[in-house]
Amino acid sequence: MTIRAWPEPLAPPSLPALLTATTNSALDQLATADDSLHRLRPGLYTTSDPDAAPAAARRDLVLARVAATYRTLESDYWFSHQTAALLHGLWTYRLQDRVHVTQLYPPQVRRADDSYEHRFRVTRHWTRLPRRDRTIVAGIPVTTLERTAVDCARSLSPAAALVAMDCALRHGADLRLIGQILEESRGKRGVVQARRIVALAAPGSESPGETLARFLLLEAGLPRPQTQVRVRTALGDRWIDIGWQEARVGVEFDGDVKYADLAQGDPEGVRRRQRERQAAIEDEGWRIERAGWSDVDEPSGYVLSVRRALHGRWGRLTAGPG
Repeated sequence: MTIRAWPEPLAPPSLPALLTATTNSALDQLATADDSLHRLRPGLYTTSDPDAAPAAARRDLVLARVAATYRTLESDYWFSHQTAALLHGLWTYRLQDRVHVTQLYPPQVRRADDSYEHRFRVTRHWTRLPRRDRTIVAGIPVTTLERTAVDCARSLSPAAALVAMDCALRHGADLRLIGQILEESRGKRGVVQARRIVALAAPGSESPGETLARFLLLEAGLPRPQTQVRVRTALGDRWIDIGWQEARVGVEFDGDVKYADLAQGDPEGVRRRQRERQAAIEDEGWRIERAGWSDVDEPSGYVLSVRRALHGRWGRLTAGPG
């Protein structure tokens, strides 16, 4: 396990304030006509920013659904699955527009199209939930980090599951306890996938983009790379997001944060330092491939480039078609 630097503590998001109305009819009509106004419950509404990026808008809407659920659900429950990941502050990928809660007893609701779950986008799970797996985050009942990671690994797509698991391990989730929870869940749906996700997880991943870039290569059958590979250069120690030390092939993920949040208003300066850094690494005999969010969406070209780079260095991997 390689972690370049221990991360800052998880930062749970704040729940938004909701719009309330004693008479729903006017707001209901407005919600029907205005895509930026959403009805969450009778008398509870939220607004969305029409200019927000889709992922940010989805996140804000889910947090509003959490706030509405917290205000109205009376039976004992704990937010769970991907909703708990969001509330812990874990990375999420392709966040579901749905709230997940776990209860100790079966909910007394109909499962028809007009049911509570369908109308308010709430999925209720009922199962044995040991006190060990329950906690409070920012005053809100949620499943623990380990239980959340397991629930995500069992229920999400493999890519989204690995994003949550990487982040949970990076922030100190107990791998032994994760294994214990999986053992207690033996035979249940999703456990086989969850075990595979745990085996692929790497706490050295520093962003969801890095996790997805690594996942795509693993799915393509390439050898498992290291995370946070240290390279000694003329500029000092430099780190590659993921790579193969023996082949001296690395992959750098270029997410928006690298050129925006970290740039503090100087994205060109960040790009210049990145070029200097890459040149120093390449002077040590490394070949660097780059990936971005467009490659996550359309990975064939990215995967082929990395495959060819490894083939050129090792000579025992097939370069694939093209």
